[in-house]
Amino acid sequence: AIVSERLDAVRPEAQALGVSRVVETVQEALTDPELQLVDVASRNDRHADQARAALDADRAVYVEKPIGRTSHEAESLAGRALEVQRPTQVGLVMRYDPAIVEARALIAEGAIGEVRHGRTGSFHGSYLDPRRPISWRLQAEHAGGGAMLDLGVHLIDALRFMLGEARVVSASARTVVAFRPGTDGVGEPVDVDDWAWGELQFDAGAHVTVEASRIFLGAEALTFELYGSAGSLVGDLHDGGALALRRFDGREAAYLEAAGRDPFVMTVQELRPPARLSLGPFVDQHAAGLHHLLVRMTADDPAPGLAPTFADAAAAESIAHALVTMGRHEQGVLPTGAQALPGQSLRG
Repeated sequence: AIVSERLDAVRPEAQALGVSRVVETVQEALTDPELQLVDVASRNDRHADQARAALDADRAVYVEKPIGRTSHEAESLAGRALEVQRPTQVGLVMRYDPAIVEARALIAEGAIGEVRHGRTGSFHGSYLDPRRPISWRLQAEHAGGGAMLDLGVHLIDALRFMLGEARVVSASARTVVAFRPGTDGVGEPVDVDDWAWGELQFDAGAHVTVEASRIFLGAEALTFELYGSAGSLVGDLHDGGALALRRFDGREAAYLEAAGRDPFVMTVQELRPPARLSLGPFVDQHAAGLHHLLVRMTADDPAPGLAPTFADAAAAESIAHALVTMGRHEQGVLPTGAQALPGQSLRG
């Protein structure tokens, strides 16, 4: 079944896909006893309620990030998922990029020694034009956040996946285009970040920066750089997931060979579409993530710890919220209105 409030608009698409049932609510879809999996890809402010309804109905659930508009919403849903014990997963799909799992394996092997510092960035130009009209993605009440929760949260999750737990130690965040055209031509306020930057300190000691922008001019980019006591890892994830390992002693080949035997690396290779069927790196990541969930629903998980859980999402989203909140405090701008939704801490 497909759930949509735009029944007439969706029916032709459903028919083309061979889907016979189109309904207006998740609750209606859940009346089908044959329904096993609910994929929540609706507007952000509906993710938590729709996913909870599916969990309460004892269904497996896949949710696009964020799983909640606030840390409170996300943590509450993650807690419910632990109670229900059904297969769940979140669309934090950078874990299914070969460069990310390979980097994780190399770090675990000590290929770059003790990770000391690094930087990551996600740069898009989707909201650079101030004439672009207001939309729900620019309103915290509906979106939960801006550039950091939309783009940066992927990097935060990838860093947690590679390096472990972290906290925000410094941050800055800005809403550059404060008003955008509304439906009646009157400017409407934007209350999410267009750009945000933060420094994370990991439990093992590394300091890594995360930067996210939706007002970037130039070639869009998604990168990470990690520097350790024995070498470095540099990844370009925007176009093909290229990863470069450099070591002071020149022994890159031995470490790369060992990383190729890592269970996560091999599982991601198996889950991703073959090269001849590739639809690009981002679509391939999503396909691999969904493939993994289907495998987990029908057999033993081939790589426990690879799939991003609701708890993983809640942790990454909490860091994103803390970063933006701290960044606004640094500028003397307090969250107001929808930015101060119940459960969202005003402390970094």
